[in-house]
Amino acid sequence: MLGVDTEYYFHRTLAHAFASHHAFDLILLTGDLTQEPTAASYQRIANHLAGYQTPCLCLPGNHDDFALMQEHLRNDWVSCDKQIALGNWRVLLLNSQIENNPAGKLAENELAWLETMLQNRADPFFLVAVHHHAYPSGCAWLDGMGIENGKALCQQLARHGNVKALINGHIHQALAKRYQHIDLLAAPSTCFQFAPDSANFRIDDASPGYRVLELFDDGSLNTACYRLPETLKGLDLDNRGY
Repeated sequence: MLGVDTEYYFHRTLAHAFASHHAFDLILLTGDLTQEPTAASYQRIANHLAGYQTPCLCLPGNHDDFALMQEHLRNDWVSCDKQIALGNWRVLLLNSQIENNPAGKLAENELAWLETMLQNRADPFFLVAVHHHAYPSGCAWLDGMGIENGKALCQQLARHGNVKALINGHIHQALAKRYQHIDLLAAPSTCFQFAPDSANFRIDDASPGYRVLELFDDGSLNTACYRLPETLKGLDLDNRGY
């Protein structure tokens, strides 16, 4: 895409993460795993992830086919499960996909499931993950493609003091904001990035990256983004959309 071998950089980003940090409890893939989804593309992703022998949870983005994801992103290490417990934390995955639409929305049954999970007092702390962003990114063209009921989602999460973070993909850039007691986090893309604070579609020349989260038993967290120490080969910076 845009002159970039995106699968190559997906592999390179994972390799860099493990070479730099050695081990993880979870790999969280926040959507848009393929541009034109096929069974074969998801099978390649699943097979590659399984080699790291680390639990992987995948959620759908606007470019994904969730039915194909659920069928083919499934092995001993990889799934599209909606939750996982990690010590004192529970990670919850939300589906914000609107079929054939770049924007996102959370269905009523998705919000109801979320509320049921958050009211389970057996889980001290929560990290919530979703593909689309629920808050302004600073890019006007992107903010028209966020979660349509994102404000309601943030308000719902804020009613629960044990929700500590909301993380998303979609915006192809690192972002960290705050809504009441909740960290609002975005992860950079494993391929090309969108330029921050841009009114119209614009590509950034920043390298692919990933976000690492360290979750502590007391509900606090540390997080930082890391990038490949190499530039993107073949990137078409003059492209005006795709």
